[in-house]
Amino acid sequence: MFGGLTDMPEISTYEEALALFERIEPIRGKGVNAGIKPLCATTNGRRKTQYSIRKKKHPAAASKQAIECVLYTTPVVTFVEDGTIYIDMSYPSHTTHAFVSEILSGFRVYCSYRDGKTWLYNHASYKYWWIPNGHGVTFHVVDGVIEPVRPRLLDRYVVNRSKAKEVYAKYAAFISHCVTISKVTDPQQMRGYVVSEPSTDFSMLQTAEPNDEWVQEGFYSIGQAVALGYHWDNGEIKRTYALDPKKVRQVILDKLKREHAEEIFEVTKAEAGVYTTCLNEEYVR
Repeated sequence: MFGGLTDMPEISTYEEALALFERIEPIRGKGVNAGIKPLCATTNGRRKTQYSIRKKKHPAAASKQAIECVLYTTPVVTFVEDGTIYIDMSYPSHTTHAFVSEILSGFRVYCSYRDGKTWLYNHASYKYWWIPNGHGVTFHVVDGVIEPVRPRLLDRYVVNRSKAKEVYAKYAAFISHCVTISKVTDPQQMRGYVVSEPSTDFSMLQTAEPNDEWVQEGFYSIGQAVALGYHWDNGEIKRTYALDPKKVRQVILDKLKREHAEEIFEVTKAEAGVYTTCLNEEYVR
């Protein structure tokens, strides 16, 4: 049982899905659920009309006949007569993931979020498959193992170290200036500069001597590096402020990565079947 879902069927093939569809009696009467075939064939499961099963042509598979396992109104898992299985993640959620995991449990797969993305983990092959939120992926069965026909692969953004070094060198004087100031300044005073971010012309920070932009962006960068903490003092909670010059340098380098993302980062594809984070994605959004 995944995510609290009960009475769910385990289905592995189109033939099994078709047999289940033909065996289930539709809900009778004239209510809003009249005519619906509940996916859960148990006595208790028939009350769960949010899970249903239906038969129709599948446009993603050249209009072949298909059996859809529907969560509310979305055909989340579809078994196509050509042997493929289509997983629709148009509306990703923990319930959607549990729905997939339950129906495809015969393949020993588990669908879940990882880093905000939907992944299907196959215990039989020890592989992870990414299903983009808002999209669907077609799977097929190879030697009893479910795998995508055309795996969707994440873009990964890798730092080109030589190019990054060239970019950072243009701002060496500014970075050194900020680090030096941070060693002699009051962290609490610098904290006040993080209220609003200035619109800085980064090209003005490449000069060898300080200018007006240095002051504005410098104070803001130092302020962002201030670490806020708390301690007890005579029964009262009081704030503490700390400032590490290394943190100041890192704050500035992070900004430069965003400002010069096209120069610094190279796009590569993740390895198929391997879980991966979208490395450095936050710098190129």
